[in-house]
Amino acid sequence: MTHPLTYPRQHDDALAELLDPFSAQRVAGLINLPGCRVLEVGAGGGGFARFLADRVGAHGRVFALDVNPRIEFTHPQLTVVTSDLTRDELPGDLDLVHARLTLNHIPERHTVLTRLLHTLAPGGVLLVEDWWASNTDMVMHARRPEDVRLYHRFQHTLGRLFDAGGTDRTWARHIHGAMLAGGLTDVSTVIHATAWTGGGPGCRLVRSTIGQLWDRLLAAGLSHDDLIEVSELLDDPELVLAGHPLYSTAGYRSAQRRAQQFRVAGLG
Repeated sequence: MTHPLTYPRQHDDALAELLDPFSAQRVAGLINLPGCRVLEVGAGGGGFARFLADRVGAHGRVFALDVNPRIEFTHPQLTVVTSDLTRDELPGDLDLVHARLTLNHIPERHTVLTRLLHTLAPGGVLLVEDWWASNTDMVMHARRPEDVRLYHRFQHTLGRLFDAGGTDRTWARHIHGAMLAGGLTDVSTVIHATAWTGGGPGCRLVRSTIGQLWDRLLAAGLSHDDLIEVSELLDDPELVLAGHPLYSTAGYRSAQRRAQQFRVAGLG
């Protein structure tokens, strides 16, 4: 069996291959990065934070924030921040805040969203990307009917574990409205989805999740043999899953509204 310490690295690598190209394209369509102050929320191993740091230029700065960062490299434009989004002080005057697959796991997600939008400079953009993951009937094709039944049972159990931990698997569809309620302007949502084939990055991501949650999955009712079989199934190129759709929602902090607030408060 793979050593437990390798699972987060496998998770980061699979996630980067699966989603970084789309997130990079989304960012490029929202803002010109040179000279920007950027906050990467839930930075993990730092792969996307490094992508951003490579593009902000000598006068830009990227803050890579995580409650438990796993960043093992340095970059002249990168600052690693160990922080709890729900209560710790956050960097401010930001041109871009990017939070991917993070807020859906935080029970106080609406409060955190409000905190993040208040870190934006006038005209800054908040980009939140989360999966709509309430569908447990994911198998599009498998070698055998029993493989379909096993994977459905596994996915249902995994979903219940996430629910018990405070994850909202439907949150992705509520981000757009939450941004509008928070006063952001030009709010837009792009939905990105692909099929996940056995051995590909989506299935490798699920496989790494099994490794990280092995004991909890056993406690939730799956057997050791079940988890071995699902892990092997995720390497089978005959398996095709309907990957979770990623809702990529962005909104801007209005420079005009911020100026009006200052005038009302007697600050300008």
